[in-house]
Amino acid sequence: MSKGINLRMEEYVPAGTFLKASFVRDRVELATRFSEFSTEYLNAFELQLTKVSDLEQTLVLTEEQKGITASLYRASDALNKELNFLSFYFERATLDPTIISAVKRDLNVKNIEGAILKMKGIIQYVISKKALLEEKGMSATFPDELNAVQADLKLKNELQNEVMNDKKQLHKDNKEEYDALYTFISVIAKAGKIMYNGLSKKDEYTVTKITSRMRRSKGNRTKDKE
Repeated sequence: MSKGINLRMEEYVPAGTFLKASFVRDRVELATRFSEFSTEYLNAFELQLTKVSDLEQTLVLTEEQKGITASLYRASDALNKELNFLSFYFERATLDPTIISAVKRDLNVKNIEGAILKMKGIIQYVISKKALLEEKGMSATFPDELNAVQADLKLKNELQNEVMNDKKQLHKDNKEEYDALYTFISVIAKAGKIMYNGLSKKDEYTVTKITSRMRRSKGNRTKDKE
């Protein structure tokens, strides 16, 4: 597969859908400089977009799986917040906060697996210093609460991994179809950027701009549901 544009597999269909709207509007004008952009080319692009979209509809996700990424990041934020309290207790007890900082860095860059592994060490250390930390304000149940938050994060991360593995297998099994759609997107995007260079319309053919719009739109929909 060409690496001419930076696009994730799961973004092919939404990016293609965004691009198609602009291409339908501008096709006749684009065809004056790119003769391959005939009505037949448009039809072939639409057909390939439909094929890949239909493939993805076969990956049936449960309601829990559909919202797992947002749920995972909420659990990550909850753990991060608890670690802020733990940092305060460590500071009051003059304990080295390096192990806490390492977990927070992992959480901030969404390295969930790394954070989960490091949390085991933190919980063990907190238990070993439990008496000292309780003198500095930590509740007696705090280690158990940390353990529960970590367990929730681990469960949600495992579920997300299952979903991602299913998606990867779908892409692997249908690589030719995804490659064909990628080629349409790549060719149209490159042609549009050349044709409309210097105009605001160029953004509609710039993949980084398209993906930014997609992600912003997805983020707004998530907020509306919460």
